[in-house]
Amino acid sequence: MSDLTFAEKHKFEQVFGMGSGYVLNFTNRTFREFIQDSAGRDIDDSRYDNASNSKANRLRMFWQKEDNKLVGKLLSDLLDYLGETSPKTEICRLIVARLLGHQTQAPLDQPVGQLPVAKALAGLKEEFFQLAAEKDRNKAGLALEGFLNRLFETFQLHPRQPYRVVGEQIDGAFELDGHNYLVEAKWVADPLPEADLLVFRGKIEGKSTFTRGVFVALNGISSQARFAITQGKAPSFFVIDGHDIMMILSEAMSLPELLRRRVRLLAEEGRVCVPFSELKL
Repeated sequence: MSDLTFAEKHKFEQVFGMGSGYVLNFTNRTFREFIQDSAGRDIDDSRYDNASNSKANRLRMFWQKEDNKLVGKLLSDLLDYLGETSPKTEICRLIVARLLGHQTQAPLDQPVGQLPVAKALAGLKEEFFQLAAEKDRNKAGLALEGFLNRLFETFQLHPRQPYRVVGEQIDGAFELDGHNYLVEAKWVADPLPEADLLVFRGKIEGKSTFTRGVFVALNGISSQARFAITQGKAPSFFVIDGHDIMMILSEAMSLPELLRRRVRLLAEEGRVCVPFSELKL
């Protein structure tokens, strides 16, 4: 069975309009054909029987009966069929990414039974959902700084609040394994262009040779930016995206371990942006 949480299911129910028993604009026939094509399953099979057997109830049973990868595949296809971009669909995409890349290992750097961390992450996960649903994206962007500060604090990375130095704004900072990192955070609809990364590189280089950086780009960076930032100068920072954040909040990997693996890939291979699935030593 999938490990969709109650809160995550609620997000999809809102996006797909499932409150009245329907799923988007599907008829019984088109819903059956869509799921057959997407997941290779007969949604009319008795194993998906549930209460009224409406399309919404059958989809809920599908979430309960099938594994993460199959549920993630179907949800991704349904979002593509919906064809909308909004804060709500954006967070649904992040949930899908978690399902498709979910790791079964225990959270690294987190002792068994460390309930305070698990409880803090659960609260941060709900806060993250609320930020994704916020219609005022400027407000959400400002709130993201505080969210990241609390995430760093949860893992005892000694974060620093946003601050200003002459001529520039620093979104935050933290310490890991004796090294200091500056933080830049942006949550915009599209992958970030080269210009944003070059500005951040300038902030890092203007401090000291000991300074490193982490750019939190919730929707990633463009392919052009990924190429350009490694040309001419050795990169002094790496990127984490919304999928990384969801995996941390879902306890698939601890934040310190994710950061250490990215630091090593940056140092050994010069890679600024690496998919979560490739974070293996």
